[in-house]
Amino acid sequence: MKKIFFNDKLGLTQAVLEGRKTMARQIVPFTFREDKMHLSRYKVGEIYAIAQSYETVYHEQGLETLDMLVSSWKNSKGWRNKLFVRADAMTHHIRIINVKIERLQDIDDESCMKEGIGKYFLGFDSPHTDCMGFTYSFDESGKYKYPNAKQAFVALIYKLLGKCIWESNPFMFVYEFELID
Repeated sequence: MKKIFFNDKLGLTQAVLEGRKTMARQIVPFTFREDKMHLSRYKVGEIYAIAQSYETVYHEQGLETLDMLVSSWKNSKGWRNKLFVRADAMTHHIRIINVKIERLQDIDDESCMKEGIGKYFLGFDSPHTDCMGFTYSFDESGKYKYPNAKQAFVALIYKLLGKCIWESNPFMFVYEFELID
């Protein structure tokens, strides 16, 4: 089994685990071949382990009572860095249900929502308590608010890949997936 990585700093791993994110994108490598689907890293029907640090798994699963079994984890590089964890030790998995290729800027509002963009209601800092906005970050700061889903997605792409990626409008693999555990 292979691992799949989501950005923890932007809350994307948590969005997957909460079911708010069911779609991800990856830049299609440049090639002169017309058929690029063979370059897709993830395949329909395959199951991938969601990479998390061993420390996260340890606390999430309540493994404090099994200290002897996981003591080797605490001394490994994977304790705090999910890059070094074993896929078979991960507790959450996704199944790829669709793969397609499209230009980055062709994303629609529905796909933005599947990318983890969420709705929020203004209230505490606005006189319009019924006014709705969009965000990619559900932290307590509430500093990432946008008037529509696409603007929130563009801001997320800027954070993940940089401003030049949005403007260059590359072809992207679009992976749709479901959380299976």
